[in-house]
Amino acid sequence: MTNRDSRLLVAAIAASQFAQPFMIAGVAVALPAMGVDLNAGAASLGLVETLFLAGSVAFLLPAGRLADASDKATLFKLGALSFGICTLLVPLFSSVPVILLLRFVQGSTSAISAATGVAIVADVVPPERRGSAYGITIAAVYAGLTLGPLCAGFLIHHWGWRAVFWGGGALVMLAYALIQILLPSRWRPPPRGAVHLPSSVVVVAAMLLLAIGCSTVREPALGYACVAAGLVLTIVFLLSQRHLKEPLLNVEVLMRNTVLRNALLVQLLLYTNAFCSVFMLSIYMQVVLDQTARTAGQVIALGSLLMAAIAPLAGALADRYRAQVLASFGVSLAFLSALFALALDGRTTWIHVALLLSVQGVGFAFFSTPNVTIIMNSVPAERRSIASALTAQARTLGMMLGMLMTAAVISLYIGDAPVGSDPALFLRTMKTSFVVLAAVSLVALAISLAASRPHGRELR
Repeated sequence: MTNRDSRLLVAAIAASQFAQPFMIAGVAVALPAMGVDLNAGAASLGLVETLFLAGSVAFLLPAGRLADASDKATLFKLGALSFGICTLLVPLFSSVPVILLLRFVQGSTSAISAATGVAIVADVVPPERRGSAYGITIAAVYAGLTLGPLCAGFLIHHWGWRAVFWGGGALVMLAYALIQILLPSRWRPPPRGAVHLPSSVVVVAAMLLLAIGCSTVREPALGYACVAAGLVLTIVFLLSQRHLKEPLLNVEVLMRNTVLRNALLVQLLLYTNAFCSVFMLSIYMQVVLDQTARTAGQVIALGSLLMAAIAPLAGALADRYRAQVLASFGVSLAFLSALFALALDGRTTWIHVALLLSVQGVGFAFFSTPNVTIIMNSVPAERRSIASALTAQARTLGMMLGMLMTAAVISLYIGDAPVGSDPALFLRTMKTSFVVLAAVSLVALAISLAASRPHGRELR
């Protein structure tokens, strides 16, 4: 493939990566309006996002394993198409259980594209230019996170929350049409047993139980039972992988590859801060500060705008300088943003929220691209899809853990009462969440600073 063709392909993949975060961030702004229209409480609104993340986490490893054994391009297209269809189905229903089911399926389909997109970029771009290529794709993700809240606020103001899904679904289908034209594919059936189905079933069940359990801890009989069952199944999944010829997750090899292990661990811990902050601050501005959905969307977009603007620069710097140093700098800024959030109260202006999100946005921009460069350069070519899946897995699992923690705190403080019924109580809930997020970010910073320079130990 010529340099021109590879650049066009990277641009096409970046365009497709834009659509999904556009929807995720837009839905975060739409949650209060959904709660009013559907008469859904705080716990149910938390599940709207948590189940999406649970579906994505559950299917990332099976999708990555299948992609390594067959054709990445075909699976990438399939993921984009199915995600678009699910997005367009959500606004057709007013039943909260049906919408929650569709959000889980939507998250599951997003895992397919997430597990293959970065791997395709790694296949067509030489190592010396991958940092810049990853910077472009990550900038597209952050551009989606930027425009999602902005567009959602506008759409909700004029046409209601359902317009967010209509607009997002149309965008996804346009991205699919573009990738269908520019990305050649030829399906190659995977060998029998390439994906271990029992392991896939166990990890899906574990994620569902954890999501439901953390959202219902106010009812101990159900909540704690689901959390316990989810943790048991997670342990069963991890232990069972040690005895499989083709495991979804090769735990022993992952532990030996210290470069890959540390980068994934820091990514998992740091991303507990990412989406949870957007979720909490969106509701905070609308419920506590009494701002409109449009204003909340504009403020939230600021951090993502900085991510999108700086990510390509961080990628270019990662090609020239030590990526680990850049990543550690980004983690330190994300930690500071969590500390700033502890000072928010009922008298805080939206300007303070914008400054907080700006610091967080710069931090994630300097962390994300160098960290992806570290991960993808630590594995051989035949393991790029599974490394891509692990990258997305760590990011999404971190977001899910953050949302699970948030769901548990909301359940304990508010239950399933309307999220705006007691602004002071919500403020206490938010501060408790940010205490936990600050602690987790501090651990991520310690690991990042202690990580040694990559030694090229590979995942095989």
